[in-house]
Amino acid sequence: MVDRVVEVVRVEKVVEEHRVNVPAARSPQSTREWVDVLNRLEWALQSNRLDLDDLAQIEPPLARIITAYRARNDKLNRRLRRQ
Repeated sequence: MVDRVVEVVRVEKVVEEHRVNVPAARSPQSTREWVDVLNRLEWALQSNRLDLDDLAQIEPPLARIITAYRARNDKLNRRLRRQ
């Protein structure tokens, strides 16, 4: 047996955790904020920012929104005609 010096390279993975404050997503509160959200969606649709998969994902909730909008609009119009 012979003694010799052997160099060993050791690589350690260091994970550092940094906490940062990020703004929390919130729902629009005012009519103006809702209009802004809808305008951004329209822009994304008009400027070809969404592909077929994106469209497939937004179609069901968009259909529900249109249905809910029409129901609310009809209800308010019926109420106004009765007055």
